[in-house]
Amino acid sequence: MKGLVLFSDGSYALKEVPEPRVGKNVYAPHDVLIEVAYCGICGSDVHKWKDSDKKGVSSPTSAVVTGHEIVGTVTGVGPEVANMKVGDRVVCELVTFYCGRCINCQTGRINICCNMPSMQQRAHYVTGGGYARYTVWPAKHVHVLPPSISLEEGTLIEPTAGSVHSMIERMKVRAGESVIILGPGARGLILLQIAKACGASPVVITGLTRDERTRLALAQSLGADAVINVEKADLVQRVKELTGGIGFDVVIENTGAASAVEQSLDIARNGGRILISGGGIRGGIMAQLDTRKIIVKELELYGEISHVWTSWKTAIQLVAEGKVRVKPLLSHVYPLDKWEEAFDLAATSPDALRVAINPRA
Repeated sequence: MKGLVLFSDGSYALKEVPEPRVGKNVYAPHDVLIEVAYCGICGSDVHKWKDSDKKGVSSPTSAVVTGHEIVGTVTGVGPEVANMKVGDRVVCELVTFYCGRCINCQTGRINICCNMPSMQQRAHYVTGGGYARYTVWPAKHVHVLPPSISLEEGTLIEPTAGSVHSMIERMKVRAGESVIILGPGARGLILLQIAKACGASPVVITGLTRDERTRLALAQSLGADAVINVEKADLVQRVKELTGGIGFDVVIENTGAASAVEQSLDIARNGGRILISGGGIRGGIMAQLDTRKIIVKELELYGEISHVWTSWKTAIQLVAEGKVRVKPLLSHVYPLDKWEEAFDLAATSPDALRVAINPRA
């Protein structure tokens, strides 16, 4: 079969690769063979492509079919798999490798295992991902979709799970709290809906002039209490107007821009909470943080990565109940042989929200 292979130098190529088989992989006898319907293109994918400066960008130690925003149909199961069957429509957790012995693994935080580098925990860097017609996954990290969620919607379950981990599990957003999300991409629009589902108010999202036509307009239709074009408005002044002069309870930095990280300290209220999540896919960004603001405002700074089992359970429930609408976010679908065009669009177009690959087409 054809697969989009990521090499250790960060380059991609469409290659002929072996088709995975039940019982012939490291997950056996608990393995699940999946025919991939769609695999979304994440920012972590496009940052590895056509980027002359790959400093800080993680790559696998050996060539592997990549892609992790996977939805598909089960075509085979190992003899020890009892919780799913051929024909089930499923999504795949990102983290599949961890030591199982450290304090984090023992308490369910497998996404930050103390004994494994984060990139070596991910199936799409080790055993293979979703940019091919078939992939194989461990059953304990596969979730069956309810009938109310389509395969197209299933493409966005992975970023929804990550957003649940950010908004609910890390930031513990409560009803009545004010939330601002910096960055209106697909992830930002999902974070917006989760904050609203938690009862937060007001919930505000920011963007640039290039985002106005599609992303900020969609944010308003998805329930944003306000949108701010930071190139046309003074962000700090607008924040004062929206919060009675005190700033936001929760600030979610989702852009990966140093300026946004730095400004998050100014728009959080005294005692506010800030999540830094936008720069990790580039290996981190360097930002200058005024420690006096952190000290005198007693700010709480958080990081986040990936998700845990409960993130997926909650994400599936929110989408199934219509509290998070992901269907409008799947903006483009391309066949595997047009992956370069798809990556280009995902990397450059303000009208692209989530671009996906259909390896069956």
